[in-house]
Amino acid sequence: MRFSPVIAALLCFTTCMSMAHATNGPVVSCCLRWSITRVRLELIVDYTNQSEGICPIRAVVFQTKSGKTICSDPNSGWAERAIQKVDKEKGKTTTQKTGLIEGSTSNITQAASTAPTNAPLKQC
Repeated sequence: MRFSPVIAALLCFTTCMSMAHATNGPVVSCCLRWSITRVRLELIVDYTNQSEGICPIRAVVFQTKSGKTICSDPNSGWAERAIQKVDKEKGKTTTQKTGLIEGSTSNITQAASTAPTNAPLKQC
């Protein structure tokens, strides 16, 4: 059985591409510009904050009931009202500190300490 140079080249290319993806991680989806689309606030179900760094602009990324994504200027009045609406529905305020990132809709909470609270302190 002869091994074709085309198959060898294809195999090398595939290997290199998979290694490049594994070392750089998955592609990040960013808002490149703000949308002028304004939907009724009742249609907004969630949001995340996009900060500058990997992505070129700061934005609030809203998710609608139909699964659509809207990138909005975080300083716009509409975005602020939409954030307040989502936070109110999720039962939190921006000043409430429950272990969540302030203003975020993430479910990640801080780990609790496992050290006993009534243990005697040792003197050094």
